[in-house]
Amino acid sequence: MDRKAEILNLLKADGQASLAGMALRLRITKQAAARHLEGLEAEGLVERTAEAAHRPGRPEHLYRLTAAAGERFPQAHRELAAQLVHFLPPDQLKRFFTERAARLEAEYAAKLEGLDFDERVRELARLASEHGHMAQVVEQPDGAVAIRQCHCPIADVAAETGHPCHHEQAMYQRLLGGEVTRTSYIPDADPSCTFVVSKPKELIKR
Repeated sequence: MDRKAEILNLLKADGQASLAGMALRLRITKQAAARHLEGLEAEGLVERTAEAAHRPGRPEHLYRLTAAAGERFPQAHRELAAQLVHFLPPDQLKRFFTERAARLEAEYAAKLEGLDFDERVRELARLASEHGHMAQVVEQPDGAVAIRQCHCPIADVAAETGHPCHHEQAMYQRLLGGEVTRTSYIPDADPSCTFVVSKPKELIKR
């Protein structure tokens, strides 16, 4: 596997990463990683944003995949999922996604236990990335935060039924304790699904 492919796979798994982080993971120099990233940016497969500065100095860039990068990964599973959607009776399909959401929520809840609100949001985005969503946390001008997800692994199924999307939004609301609003939606030809999370009322009053 060439370096560019390794970088794409790393970003797909992690959602986003810094130059230094990728260089360390790939065991190459930062200069070499930067050269490969520049090539991927030129192809429209990778984009970068400035990370909020947590210490003095220049903010570090974070890299993530663009929607176009999704075409570089195998798509056969999406065709199979769409076929299964058409094969299953509606009541069985609904039950499947209800039970799937319950399993995910139980898994996520255990990993979010003991974290404060901001930590829960970031951990939830990380967990979503582990399941193939390439999620990142985006600060909103009004103080809210958003979880933005690209390259949904079941986008075709979501567009066909809506079941996973409704469960996902409700699950995020329960896990984070604040109102969750979806402001963009991949099946509507948007490059991402964005969930804006309002802070719980008790945190706003502080």
